[in-house]
Amino acid sequence: MTTFIHTADWHLGKPFHGIEDDQKRALVQQERFAAIRRIGELVRERNASFVLVAGDTFESPQPTTAVISAALSAIGGLGVPVYMVPGNHDHGGPGSLWGSDYFSRECTELAPNLVVLLTAEPVVRDDAVILPCPLQRKFEAEDPTAWIRGLDLAAFGDRPRIVLAHGGTVAFDQPQDEEELSSPTRHIDLALLPSDAIDYVALGDYHGLMQAGNKAWYSGSHEIDRFPKTGQQPGHVACVTVGRGNAPQFEPVQNGRFRWMPHEITLDEATGRLEEELRDKTSDAEFAHCLISLVLRGSVSLAARAEVDRMIETWTARLCRLKLDDQLAIAPTDAEIDMLVTQGNDPIIAGVATSLRSQLKVGDDGTAAEALRILYQLCQAEGARA
Repeated sequence: MTTFIHTADWHLGKPFHGIEDDQKRALVQQERFAAIRRIGELVRERNASFVLVAGDTFESPQPTTAVISAALSAIGGLGVPVYMVPGNHDHGGPGSLWGSDYFSRECTELAPNLVVLLTAEPVVRDDAVILPCPLQRKFEAEDPTAWIRGLDLAAFGDRPRIVLAHGGTVAFDQPQDEEELSSPTRHIDLALLPSDAIDYVALGDYHGLMQAGNKAWYSGSHEIDRFPKTGQQPGHVACVTVGRGNAPQFEPVQNGRFRWMPHEITLDEATGRLEEELRDKTSDAEFAHCLISLVLRGSVSLAARAEVDRMIETWTARLCRLKLDDQLAIAPTDAEIDMLVTQGNDPIIAGVATSLRSQLKVGDDGTAAEALRILYQLCQAEGARA
């Protein structure tokens, strides 16, 4: 029996443009390297013989030299052989990093344990045979595992046979990136592989942990990098034990540190629910390691809207990222409008408020209510200065 670690989709060098704060964005980027070092801890804990990386190690085929060096330094620290195939993001075609002099020099010095598998041919170890399926271009129309179908696997004796590939399957048939929606994808037809002669299929491309077949799994990304859809389980690696002709023993291990959490809330006048629910979502993690995609719905008064705005300002500062879809409607109370209309010390504000109130009465598309909100904020600010 052989034990190894299966991981994929590290996407090192991903820019994370949605995180506006430079320091917070750098924190998320660096965590992807720290997550590799955590894999090394798992290797030692489980006495794994090697690590398989099923594609998309890098975000692009031409990462910066700093990203390359940081990646190779982390890989070198894993302490066991690391076998890696190019994916669609870091494909092995012309112009990719794999053939660059800089990569070769840094790999020799920092990660002599790394083996990049650029050709579809068996890698025979004493304890296993690895059948790599590298991608040579971003959009691959052919099944990258097709070469295995005619292979004489019996020649490898009692060694377990492991397929290492990157692409979609029947279990996962949606592209991971929007630009791929109208382009050919590298579809893997597991049904055409000689199932009885293969002991495990290590897959990459889908960023969540998922079983794709009887012996096939996506490990998902080692550190979450996007807001997950329902049912997705990113941030894992897999500890796998295989033997020739035996069912693989698959153990998912949580490896990610950051939390990307989608959340929706419908508010009324009880705006305290917003802070209560945000605190609940982040109760077991540091603010700096939490990213929340928040959808706000409902209808609140001008005073409640002001309170919500203060909360949003606070949580935007505390969290690594607050992605806000603000659909909260404003429903000024009669008392709030009367307060603005009767501003005795400012006839301009009173006149504007009177005009806006008349627009509310004849039907408003939200413009008058929004204008009243701004007017209310100005009055509140002026009152605070007085």
